[in-house]
Amino acid sequence: MRTATLLLLGFVGTLAIDELLSVNVVIRHADRSATSGWATPQSPSVLFRGNGELTDLGIDNAYAQGKDFKERYVKTGFIDKRFLPSEVFVRSSSVNRCLMSAASFTNALFKDTSKYHAVIPPIYTVAEANDELLVPLLTCKDGWEDVISKYNLTSNINVFQSSIVAMMGTEWPAACATVHPSLVDAIIAELPNKKITLPANYKSCAKGPAYIELLAGAGANFNDLRIKRVAGVLTKTLLDNFNTAATCTGEACKGLQKFRVYYTIYMKNGQKADFVDSNNCGNGCSLATVTA
Repeated sequence: MRTATLLLLGFVGTLAIDELLSVNVVIRHADRSATSGWATPQSPSVLFRGNGELTDLGIDNAYAQGKDFKERYVKTGFIDKRFLPSEVFVRSSSVNRCLMSAASFTNALFKDTSKYHAVIPPIYTVAEANDELLVPLLTCKDGWEDVISKYNLTSNINVFQSSIVAMMGTEWPAACATVHPSLVDAIIAELPNKKITLPANYKSCAKGPAYIELLAGAGANFNDLRIKRVAGVLTKTLLDNFNTAATCTGEACKGLQKFRVYYTIYMKNGQKADFVDSNNCGNGCSLATVTA
């Protein structure tokens, strides 16, 4: 599954000469296998690391992204090619696929040692159960009123699970009617893999983005409470990072990590991508602004 969705946020300060002060990168893990189950009998042998783990394609994807960012921010001199902890901060959820994606990404960024060994920055994490920053909370019973009404659900418990069943039955192609909802994640994950041949009717059921949008309260399914619960803490952290970089003076600016990377299980970018345009955050940008 090519899920290495990228969200780049940069802040350009208003100085005598415009200067890039802070770069924050939010990236979803790279290509992975399904978190549970398999779409075909051959899938376990092809995706040999097991359920929910990064694939070789995912490792290559993340490394390629790292090379791209090396061109943008290392070779241009924004951050030191030798890696300085005072400049770079990497935070990941504790899930293996995110940690491995972060390692592969940063593996490509910096100059090797004199013995040709890769320089990989420390990757900070916290236990998944305590990670309010990078692990969305989907089990709350409130904030689902629109989804319950839209799909005529009978309960507000585990709506994030029951909604996909209802979505498949009402919005997805008729060919999906014979596909069990538990297979959807596997179908989405395995569809890009050329070594796996999916049944023809499976391909029409790869509707992951629409479901993720529904869960996040984003796009056509905008819900103020869900979007703030899923994206609010991370969005505030990013805005605080920008504000600190833009307002610090003198000694306070020294040691300020100006290149920050966040690897998350889900993309938590909120309503739409255009809010990350620094011009939209040039004047009093706030959480309320980006979630409006």
